[in-house]
Amino acid sequence: MKSIGIILFGFISAWAWNEIFLRFARRLGALSQGISHQRRWDSRRKPIIGGIAFFIVLLGIAAWRPMGIEISRAFIAGGAIAFLTGLADDAFVSLPYMKLLGQLTAAGACILLGGNLLSIPSMPLLSVFFTLFWYVAVMNALNMMDNMDGIAGSLSLVLLLNSFWLLPQSAHFYLYCGLIGALGAFLLRNWHPSHLYMGDNGSQFLGFTLAYWGTEVWHSPTLFSLSAWEKVLFLVAIFALLAGDTFWVILVRLWEGRSPFHGGTDHLTHCLARLHLPASAVAGIIAGSQGIASLLAFLDVKYQLESLLLIAVIAFMGISIGFIHFRPSLLALLEKKLYTFPHQIKELEEPMG
Repeated sequence: MKSIGIILFGFISAWAWNEIFLRFARRLGALSQGISHQRRWDSRRKPIIGGIAFFIVLLGIAAWRPMGIEISRAFIAGGAIAFLTGLADDAFVSLPYMKLLGQLTAAGACILLGGNLLSIPSMPLLSVFFTLFWYVAVMNALNMMDNMDGIAGSLSLVLLLNSFWLLPQSAHFYLYCGLIGALGAFLLRNWHPSHLYMGDNGSQFLGFTLAYWGTEVWHSPTLFSLSAWEKVLFLVAIFALLAGDTFWVILVRLWEGRSPFHGGTDHLTHCLARLHLPASAVAGIIAGSQGIASLLAFLDVKYQLESLLLIAVIAFMGISIGFIHFRPSLLALLEKKLYTFPHQIKELEEPMG
């Protein structure tokens, strides 16, 4: 019941702030740039203020301290830096390396203030670098997935719902509950056709939150019996959609001779939309797939299946996402082969005639 109360607090708070910000967004100039060549599928100008409510919910729970909980300085410092990094990018369209610097600063501040490491036995230095990479990877992956109505919000919501079985004893459990409520309120306005976006201020903050959540999962009593390698498999499996999309986008762009650091409409969500699926259906597929991955990860841990389901999730998600990404190239290659094959046969038959 306590968790339901915190979820309602997060929902009502975020809903109220979103409605207030929507009234003043145009006057304040808090609008997306609507640049068609960037990663967002819908290029229409809409307020990019959804993430502000997430940060306000964090501050509200930190000040309220329901049930006497204490939110760590590491989370507050890292979350604040991530939020401000995104806010600066929304306001000034920062260069990629500036965003990377902000992400590393957020992760570094979190680690220096006592945040969890993805610890590898007897390798403290490697653990630090691995954790820094983890934060940057998750923050960028969620930022790139924030490209269509309802996608990043529903994906984050499903991931945080795993807190109920992975982190019920965590000091930040009620914070995650508050953010679950805030994401629910955000999706009311962000589901297609949306009225607002979360902006980089939201995707950077949520990306940091999910990365921090992942470091807590690493140390969760639920995964206590797993080795470091098995924990890596677990995190990759439960983040398979984000990891798979990021991996294949980078690979496709390098294959086509393009920079992987510039935005574009070539993500998994865009590929699904090009199959003539409506935006709401794409969001539903992404959220449903994340839910299935989470369920299979739960079953693997509960029944001690020695990571068999985790490997299956990673393999299936990786192959499926890769096929969807390369589908246009494969179809073009097949069409070219079908076109040239009759001509090759004809050329071989002519000398015989």
